[in-house]
Amino acid sequence: MPTSTTPTRRRLARVGAPVIAVLLAVGLSACSDADIDEAAQQAKDAASEARSAIDDLKAQVDDAKAEADAAQQKIEDVKTQLGSLDDSARAQADTAVADAQAAVQDAQTALEQAQAEGAAASQQALADAQAQVADAQAELEAAKANAAGSAADSLDELAQQLTTLGDKLETAAGS
Repeated sequence: MPTSTTPTRRRLARVGAPVIAVLLAVGLSACSDADIDEAAQQAKDAASEARSAIDDLKAQVDDAKAEADAAQQKIEDVKTQLGSLDDSARAQADTAVADAQAAVQDAQTALEQAQAEGAAASQQALADAQAQVADAQAELEAAKANAAGSAADSLDELAQQLTTLGDKLETAAGS
């Protein structure tokens, strides 16, 4: 009896092995296709999210750069209004405006860096620029308290412009 089972087993093994191999290959290839499809979809989703994040950052940086440019123009306008102040108030206002101008220039530099390198790489520069803008805004508020008329109004408008710039820097840094 052992001799009759052995040839049957051999025949079954010869016939069954390729069938099992084909079934196993078909099963594995189906899983592989599904896994590949899932991985490809995940890669597409990640690329889409990254593209969206980059587009959001670019929009925020562009918005903040436009605000910085507007603040720079406002600084030039304010400088012409300071002539009506007395010497003490003018000196304080000149210092505040000069500091505001430096803060805006630093903000523009940080925004250019953020645009070139991304927010993560330039987050500290944006945060530093935001702090400098806040300091300049406080100086403008103090100078406004000693000013009067159109000069005080101009200093107030510039302080408001810096508030908006600071908010946009914060938004760009948070991205």
